[in-house]
Amino acid sequence: MLSKKVIMSKLKEIRLSFYLYNRNLLSRIALIVLVMLVLIALFAPLLAPYPKDAGTATHPEIALASPSSQHFFGTDELGRDIYSKVIYGVRISLSTACITVFIALIIGTFLGALAGTLGGVVDEVIMRITDVFLSFPPLLLAIAVTALLGASLQNAQIAIVISWWPWYTRIMRGQGILMRELQFVKSAEA
Repeated sequence: MLSKKVIMSKLKEIRLSFYLYNRNLLSRIALIVLVMLVLIALFAPLLAPYPKDAGTATHPEIALASPSSQHFFGTDELGRDIYSKVIYGVRISLSTACITVFIALIIGTFLGALAGTLGGVVDEVIMRITDVFLSFPPLLLAIAVTALLGASLQNAQIAIVISWWPWYTRIMRGQGILMRELQFVKSAEA
């Protein structure tokens, strides 16, 4: 069970974090935008004026219509409402971002922790592979992987994961080395 002193210390840290967060205007704006995007994704069927246009519905009679009061962003070549497609696209964008960051984080954390804690040959091999991936610009690497695998949402997610895991590996390796050098770890090894 946690002591009262530990709980008070944690509450003090949380209060300080909220204070620092509240002082930063850009953080507040980013949180508002993120909450708005999540709400748009959740309530897309209610917000989209033509929800069937985000799927397979077509209306050739109004193809390539300019923006109007009925179609805020106009229509595409098949007569589908672009505004409705954008609203439904937020769902795909958010899910892709969450999935790719989560998978890249797992891969990078595992490899970085392995390299940082084991050291030696394992560290050298993992970090040289990481350096190879980091030597390419992330966007260029993602485009090359997508071109190699073919165009699809899943292949784009794989490409993003491949271009982002090295960054997490570097960060976790540093933490692993830091933990390995702490005095209590050296005492436990002895």
